[in-house]
Amino acid sequence: MIVTSPVNAVVRREALANENLFIDIGLPIIANMRYLRLPILLLLVTCSAKAATLSGTVLDSEGAVISNAHVIVHWDSSGSNYLKDNHGITQDITVTSDSNGHFSLELAPGFYDVFVTATAFSPHCEKIRLKGTEVKSYEIKLKVSRILSIELD
Repeated sequence: MIVTSPVNAVVRREALANENLFIDIGLPIIANMRYLRLPILLLLVTCSAKAATLSGTVLDSEGAVISNAHVIVHWDSSGSNYLKDNHGITQDITVTSDSNGHFSLELAPGFYDVFVTATAFSPHCEKIRLKGTEVKSYEIKLKVSRILSIELD
């Protein structure tokens, strides 16, 4: 048998009243969320419009395209305290060139280190700066790697 005192009954009644109050207050807020869809969508479109595009071709020293080359982009955060548009990204991005040697990716404005490597070629590294919403065309020429053979006794 559960014994309920008058004090417990009052506390329980107030708790139920407060619970209903939260439900009554919460529903209109959730119902009004549909009016926030368009402003949130416009905000996302505006933010994504500030991305620059890095587009390029990987070639050998003779000008032939190199497919399946690995392009690694790393944000250089140095100077981000002094330059307003060095937003960058926190994670490295890796893309692979297609059968025509082309690659393309969108990045926030900033300074980046671009590393390019392919089988049988020496790696290439260069620092670039992307501004605003520019489309930067980038052509990389890789040199054939010297193959050394060492015989072990």
